Amino acid sequence: MLTLRMEVDLVWSSKWNFMKVLYFLQRYLPFIDTVGLVLCHQLRMNISVSACRRVYYASGYIIVIGFILSEMILTLRAWAVCHCDLRLMIFLPVLFTAFWSADFAFITLFLRSLKLAPKPYPGFSGCFVVQANDMLILCWAVLMAWDAITLLIMTIVGYKAYKTGGRTALLDVVYRDGMIYYFYIFSLSAINIIVVKTLPPEYENLLTSTERCLHSVLTSRVLLNIRAYTVQRRCADSLTDLDVDFELDNELQNSLQMEPTPQIEALTIKNEQVV
Repeated sequence: MLTLRMEVDLVWSSKWNFMKVLYFLQRYLPFIDTVGLVLCHQLRMNISVSACRRVYYASGYIIVIGFILSEMILTLRAWAVCHCDLRLMIFLPVLFTAFWSADFAFITLFLRSLKLAPKPYPGFSGCFVVQANDMLILCWAVLMAWDAITLLIMTIVGYKAYKTGGRTALLDVVYRDGMIYYFYIFSLSAINIIVVKTLPPEYENLLTSTERCLHSVLTSRVLLNIRAYTVQRRCADSLTDLDVDFELDNELQNSLQMEPTPQIEALTIKNEQVV
């Protein structure tokens, strides 16, 4: 609710493009996988074992998809601040596919390991989990590893930009917010691994919903802050546009201390399509 006005002004009123669709999906999927499905298998009365299994499978896969959509936005943003490097354009998609395919495999193994039983006593709410493996640890490890890679990219590029051009408002928005985001998510993923490793099976998902929602909120906030900056300064911003064509204007190039290149000159930003 705190960013509703920003979303209305900066996202809802903009023209439809791939970024806008991606933003809405990752922003509002938690209402399905967390508010709907997770609360269902945690609080619903008189839910059958078969229904529990279906709800667990649906929530598990949708949560992973939500993480992927958010990480896709942030990965494209990291690629953009690297001056749309052609090597990263090949390397990042391949690595991204490998990491998140593995995450799908791990969540599938975890869901298949769930042993559910009828409610142990009258009045018991939600699903009764009696056994599960530790594959959730690997799911959180994938997220931590990918965030570590993108954080490394942002840190290297941010340091170079700071050394060549000093501290600027755009530098603060892009790198400060990005690094704070990665720190929070990395820390929460580590806590989730500890929870999975130390607590009984029924508590393995204790902080899953918390991290899922925080992941979506922080991703949205990072993009909104960048978009607000570009609108305020009336400059184009290649960091939040996913159109095939980008173009960095002089102000953004100066802020990031970028040397004009044929690749950058070929990029085109359509400001009205930026999220």
